[in-house]
Amino acid sequence: MVTDLTSAEAHFEFGKNWQDYLRHVDEAAIGEAERGLLKLLPAESLRGARFLDIGCGSGLHTLAAVRAGIAEGVAIDIDRDSVAATRELLAKLAPDAPVEVRELSIFDADSAALGQFDVVYSWGVLHHTGAMWRAIEKAATLVRPGGLFVLALYQRRITCGAWRVEKKLYTRAPGAIRALIRGLYTGAVYAGHAVRGRNPWKVVREYKSSRGMNFHNDVHDWLGGYPYESATPQEVQSKVCAMGFERVADYPLAPGLGLFGTGCAEYVFRRTA
Repeated sequence: MVTDLTSAEAHFEFGKNWQDYLRHVDEAAIGEAERGLLKLLPAESLRGARFLDIGCGSGLHTLAAVRAGIAEGVAIDIDRDSVAATRELLAKLAPDAPVEVRELSIFDADSAALGQFDVVYSWGVLHHTGAMWRAIEKAATLVRPGGLFVLALYQRRITCGAWRVEKKLYTRAPGAIRALIRGLYTGAVYAGHAVRGRNPWKVVREYKSSRGMNFHNDVHDWLGGYPYESATPQEVQSKVCAMGFERVADYPLAPGLGLFGTGCAEYVFRRTA
């Protein structure tokens, strides 16, 4: 557990990885991000909406929301490099977007200052805060009555404890050790695909179809994603519904050990009036 949850220095440096990822953003990546967003949110729920992106990272999904027709957006991130990446992407591809990008921890986000939103979206972020349930509770206060709350969180696996140790070590390791860990992990992933009869190089080439992401940036992000927490789908549904929400949709992952990563389950909730 980190001591200062509002300090970017207490976390893996996600923003530097997102800035590198911007080199890979093209129309195909943006299209996949839009498809991923629209899988979770009907187009009509985004058109004219007030949209909050918590942990905006590269800004790709804020951009997808802009293209889906939001009326106003706020994108926040604790990492100033992520904030810079989001601003750079929007300035390049949506310079007139009605979006405010702010360096802000979810623990400092307040509805009195930010207002409430039609859609609060946080994909693969709140499990990295060091206090996941507290972060979810804080995010939930930013959803207006009748509004939608979209979450993606690591699904708990038997290997979660081991991954937490690995991530803590990787985050504190020097560059050479990180490179060695990435090489070993990448080799294991390639071998795993080959054993299953898949062409690993083809899988990596087509990785963009996974929400517009890049394989090598995702490897670095996964190995270094600390702090790290996870939850079962049953826990998420129970706890979020107890905060005054109803389940709209969920996309749990198939059972597995999580040997190459635990993966994110996706959830959509609506705040009850």
